[in-house]
Amino acid sequence: MGRGMRILSTGLVGTVVLAVSACNHAPAVAVPAAAPAASRHELANRQARVPNEYLVTLAPEVKESVLTELFGHFGIREIHALGGETYLLILTKDPGPGEMSDLIQNDARFQAVQPNLIYWANRSGKKAQ
Repeated sequence: MGRGMRILSTGLVGTVVLAVSACNHAPAVAVPAAAPAASRHELANRQARVPNEYLVTLAPEVKESVLTELFGHFGIREIHALGGETYLLILTKDPGPGEMSDLIQNDARFQAVQPNLIYWANRSGKKAQ
């Protein structure tokens, strides 16, 4: 090993030791355990999503008719079976993801509800090759 490489190696070791030492003496940063419910609802409402559309997953053996029963007052435009127990629910009046989640929270007939999020295959704006 040449003289230049030994100096470079020693310098790198010194840098690593300083970095590890600095990490051990860095002050702890408090991280909140969980966001308040209002913040979760606000975040869900800001995501890029298709307005009025939700993906709803029912518990096994639950009939599709529960969708109309629970969400009918929002005006159901269409219901599409996507496979398994998952449905695309298109409403005429969109209550927002937070309210939709609140509606199913304690209802064992439902496993999940989420907004139909917009998917960008190419977010950079460049055309795919």
